[in-house]
Amino acid sequence: MVDFKMTKDGLVLYIKDYTDIFDVLQKIEDKVKSMGNFFAKGDKIMLLIEEHEKHIADVPKIVARVQELGLTISHVLMGSEGANEVVVKKKVDMVNQGDTRSGTKIVKKNLRSGQSIIHSGDVILLGNLHAGAEIVAGGSVVIFGRCQGIVRAGINEGRESVIATLSFEAPFVQISDLKGTFTEKYEFPCIIYVKSSRIEINKYDNKLGGINVE
Repeated sequence: MVDFKMTKDGLVLYIKDYTDIFDVLQKIEDKVKSMGNFFAKGDKIMLLIEEHEKHIADVPKIVARVQELGLTISHVLMGSEGANEVVVKKKVDMVNQGDTRSGTKIVKKNLRSGQSIIHSGDVILLGNLHAGAEIVAGGSVVIFGRCQGIVRAGINEGRESVIATLSFEAPFVQISDLKGTFTEKYEFPCIIYVKSSRIEINKYDNKLGGINVE
């Protein structure tokens, strides 16, 4: 279920399709510890999970566990195991910046196509989220810039999580288990939230704070 594969691009933590995330997390820990002194603290590896989209909600938990074990994930791969090697269909560059003491991840740069942030808590992006980039967050997401890429929030904290951005023109967002698609552009500060089991988007009320429901 969990193994390390050496590829031409480097070492890959390969996780086969699974049903129990807690079993996977334990197997990752067991596998790393069984390798003794093979790794040094901070070593970079890549992550590939079979059926990536199916397990997207588990990715922040897997990344967090790997980091707890002293390793850094440099890229998230999408693909499968071939007859003789790992077949990579897509390679996503992980943006790794330190967390604040509260556990919030603050990233001070634009996220371009092919880059992603995956974090188990809240994420604040001081920059633009370009088309083709992605944020996967356990909690809420705040973007001080344009949101054109995909945002998945509330993976751990549920439907109470929100997405706030200075402008919004992304085709898709996810909050917890709910998904929403959009075609309209919002050229003003807005907030995306869950109401009556649906994803809503509204103007951010900067006088009172929060959601302007008028």
